[in-house]
Amino acid sequence: MSSAVEFAYPAPSAARSIEDSLAKLSAHGGAGPVDFRGRLSALGELSRMILAPGSGLRDKLPREGLAFLASFLDSDFLLGQIARELKDVDSLSGFVRINARKSLRTVPKGLVCHWVAGNVPLLAVFSWAMSAVLGNRNFIRLSARQGDVLSPLLDALHGVSEAGARMADETQVVWFDRHNREAHEAMSRAADVRIAWGGREAVDAIRDLPAGWHCEDVIFGPRFSLAVVDPAFIDAGGIRRLATDVAVFDQLACSSPQHIFVKGARGSAGFTAFLEAFNAAFAQQSKTYPRHALDFGETYRIVLDRARALLDGCDVFHDARTDWTVVAADAPSTTLDCANRFVQVIPFERVEDVYPHIPRNVQTVVTRLGPEDAEQFTEHAAHLGVCRFPAPGEGNHFENPWDGVGLVSRLTRSVVRTDPGD
Repeated sequence: MSSAVEFAYPAPSAARSIEDSLAKLSAHGGAGPVDFRGRLSALGELSRMILAPGSGLRDKLPREGLAFLASFLDSDFLLGQIARELKDVDSLSGFVRINARKSLRTVPKGLVCHWVAGNVPLLAVFSWAMSAVLGNRNFIRLSARQGDVLSPLLDALHGVSEAGARMADETQVVWFDRHNREAHEAMSRAADVRIAWGGREAVDAIRDLPAGWHCEDVIFGPRFSLAVVDPAFIDAGGIRRLATDVAVFDQLACSSPQHIFVKGARGSAGFTAFLEAFNAAFAQQSKTYPRHALDFGETYRIVLDRARALLDGCDVFHDARTDWTVVAADAPSTTLDCANRFVQVIPFERVEDVYPHIPRNVQTVVTRLGPEDAEQFTEHAAHLGVCRFPAPGEGNHFENPWDGVGLVSRLTRSVVRTDPGD
């Protein structure tokens, strides 16, 4: 089994096996208090290195989503995300009083095992960073379809500080085939937390693996996202940022809008003005963010869906190749594959008209509406399953909670102590 596992970080040794690596990480438990502030500072320095043109680090990472990653690793941002769940972040460094006789301590769960999907390589970094800053050890299995974005970051982190070096030393990055059942089981049995990113088949396979009774599962499965906007409340900058939400990950990220609902009748002045502005912005952003190379099947599907939309009476706008496509339709089509920068724009008169088109696997709805519509829509749509209502340009910002899951509570344990009375 071990010969089929490729160790990406740290550099492999002659006698390495997946069992030995997992055992080594598991043995780190109980090694003493976690320097939470030091880890936070180290990730902040890593954020600055990503943004610094002369550091060389950014040249080793994919351009797509790099600004999102740097923003997420910023110390103040991470601290704010953690503080959303913890009443007192100082409990990550020691016991803090919660009343006259009780103190609370927040400690890491232990070994977090990550299964990362191949569609967006940077996903591995988001879940790793939140886990590592809270003091967990991490074992990460990358998809064979993705490059290794973690090793350059871990190499850089090792030289930042003692806390940074410890986070890097407590991380193992590997590749192995999806059919390697024994390797998957070894990861799962060792895990205190399992984090799985991917499609339905992939996450179901991981959930079916044997695990300890105490093991916590955090599943980021297949999701659908959309946008709802009122042309009267979105300006040219907002439209450009919305186009970025669609373009930046080629709609491979679950948080990228696939349908855009626009207030106003199809063909009305407001709807038409929005459509023209969005098409121009989408074309520009598609040049700004180079896409992945399409294979024959992806290209064929785009051309076929353009033809289907035309035959259905839709208005179809696109470039001379297959870089971007916008379909204006009276209602969303379930036969069109909204991916690879292929988006449907649908009119609505009242926000109630949108509710039937929100699927059960919804994640994000990028929203720009008037105050009354926004309040009514977000309240009702939240009960339909929507997890996030970001502003245009923030659709792909990774934040806590994600997919409705509070990550900090899943990655830590709370310990209560009774103190002597005064």
